[in-house]
Amino acid sequence: MEVPKNKMIAKNQQLLPKGLILLILCLITACTSGGSQTTDPTATPSTRTELAIQVETQSKDLMLRLTSPSINMVTELTQVNVAGVASPDATLSVNGHLVSQDPEGLFSIDMDFPNPSIPMVIEVIASSITGETKSEIRPVISYGGSVQSGLFGTVSSVNPSNIILNTTSGIVSLSVDAKTSIALHGWESPSISDINTGTLVGVTMQDGRAKSILAVPIRPVLTRHFTGVVAASTKSSSSAMGEIALVDSSKHRITANTTNEIPEAAIGSLVTAVLKQDFPSGDLKATAIDSALNGAARIVDALAMNQKIDSDQAEENITALRWRLEEHGVRHVSMLLDQQAHEGSDDRLAAAEKTYARPFSEHHIGTPSADVTGLITSIATSLGTSSTKLITIQPASGESIMLKLLENTSIALSGDRVKSAELDLASRITVRYSIDGNVANQVTVLPGNTISLESSAQLAAIAAQGEVQGLLMDVIDSELIVSILSDRETGQRISLRSEGSLIFSNGTPVELDSSLEGTTVFAWFDPSTYQLLEMESLNLSLGEYFVSGVVHSFIPKFADGNLTIRTIDGQMRALTHHSDTVIRRNGLRVSIQDIRAGDLVRPNTKIRTSDGIDEILFLSLKTPAPGRTSGFIRGLMHGPEGQVQITVSNIWLDLISLEVNSSTQISQHGQAVRMQDIKVGQAVNLATYDPLTFETVSLALNPLIMSDRASK
Repeated sequence: MEVPKNKMIAKNQQLLPKGLILLILCLITACTSGGSQTTDPTATPSTRTELAIQVETQSKDLMLRLTSPSINMVTELTQVNVAGVASPDATLSVNGHLVSQDPEGLFSIDMDFPNPSIPMVIEVIASSITGETKSEIRPVISYGGSVQSGLFGTVSSVNPSNIILNTTSGIVSLSVDAKTSIALHGWESPSISDINTGTLVGVTMQDGRAKSILAVPIRPVLTRHFTGVVAASTKSSSSAMGEIALVDSSKHRITANTTNEIPEAAIGSLVTAVLKQDFPSGDLKATAIDSALNGAARIVDALAMNQKIDSDQAEENITALRWRLEEHGVRHVSMLLDQQAHEGSDDRLAAAEKTYARPFSEHHIGTPSADVTGLITSIATSLGTSSTKLITIQPASGESIMLKLLENTSIALSGDRVKSAELDLASRITVRYSIDGNVANQVTVLPGNTISLESSAQLAAIAAQGEVQGLLMDVIDSELIVSILSDRETGQRISLRSEGSLIFSNGTPVELDSSLEGTTVFAWFDPSTYQLLEMESLNLSLGEYFVSGVVHSFIPKFADGNLTIRTIDGQMRALTHHSDTVIRRNGLRVSIQDIRAGDLVRPNTKIRTSDGIDEILFLSLKTPAPGRTSGFIRGLMHGPEGQVQITVSNIWLDLISLEVNSSTQISQHGQAVRMQDIKVGQAVNLATYDPLTFETVSLALNPLIMSDRASK
């Protein structure tokens, strides 16, 4: 629940910057010191140095920092305060509740325990309309109810009657029985045997018995944010919930229920919806809506506050906030331009331009601009001169756009400045242009072999599946088994069948024997059969490191930064491969021409930093397996050629958009059905798809359950 206004004021007073508090105390002291003494009117005033007020640090990057609750907090209270700092423009939610931050970015909200007898997980999410997202998970245990105490620990051993935990205070053993409550996300009725070793758990206990056990998720699983243009909106009534439909920049559409607490959103406006799912029932609810214009207003307020403060930190904040305001405005205008087919879009675009024009001018940002990415379909000289050119860009969807390239327009290829004469037809570029006159300000030429951000994100997330790194403990020749110590702290091991597998030592094929025992190895295996596919023993020298993820883009020639890898933690790493780079794909030595955007980069890929350049010494690749997902259909859009694009959410509330076409095998309870039978709200038992194109190979559905959403 949200903090009452008077309580929020009190809390904000507690969060006043120390410098401001000190300044106030100094003023009070100056006014009250001396008692009845009078000031000599002829005295020369003394020189006083004003204290600089300290402000929270702002950044060009989206910021989220929690100050409360503490990590793995155990408290006797039945209410917990969630507080911290976030970027002013961020849409911020705590367990689905929209939270407002002040111009410094400070926020605070009190959350009640739904059930004090079991641990609670706090999900804090901050997102921006530019696509940035940060989140924090803070599990909290209250022992103010009927439990005796609580603790957090990592499972080191578990069986039907006992669980042993590694905690900060040592090893703890607790008994488990049929009355112990088990919570494991994605499981309807989990048992103690469903919790794996190495899992962080929160436990409430009494008299040496675990009363409840919660497996703590590593990321938000019940809430998420979705930014898009409002395509449809209906108000809730006494008999049914309302609905809102949003379409994002990739033409992904989601439909969610709303309550009467959420005002009806204007068609064509850009908003961020806070979504919350109830996975057992399949319901998806928008618990709050944050307008993109509100986010812009918060940046302007933060700028105004920092401009009143004379300090180095305030000056740094102003630079960061100006940058965030520009990027916020560019993204907002770009999405509205891309969605002009929606009713009311022209009015929303005009309102956005008017909103950004004044602060852009005041802060010397320029005029409102937009970004477009696409292929060059024509190049022409304008007005009979060679200094100005007209280029036509065709984005992936929507209408083409004609832009002016001036003599001073910045054009970059792989970070180097180039001339407009080097642009060719079918070049793929991103252009930032002024919407007043369609004049290009910046042009970035993209590599020819590039996958979409959505594809690279999905593939990077699965790059580590079927991979294990650790110490090779045993090679059992007679049983054709290898045993790898995958976690030194817990002693966890994995045993793999090694018959027919490829074995390497620093790039050289070797026989699998006991001489490799005790070395650090990277193993690639089939998770369904535990069959070892490839194993390599590798050593690192000074300045070398490993990297894993997916090939996001590459240029098939030798040049600095010619290959970009999206790592499993979401970072984009520009790396250099050259004639000495060893490339192996699916266990076979290949050349640069065999690299494909979308190839998974295995964890044994070795990089060396030399003279500021990250060189690839060994590039280990594997072909991505077909994608698989299950969950619920959250939205659908019909394409121009008869195909249907569906958006599916899984148990983690990840949103995956898939194309269903005439080649897709669609079934329901084993019976073939048509594309026309697909509805929002249906459960997807299993969808298999191409992880690069997202074309669906097969789609197994359950019928739509008749409920309040049956009218969809």
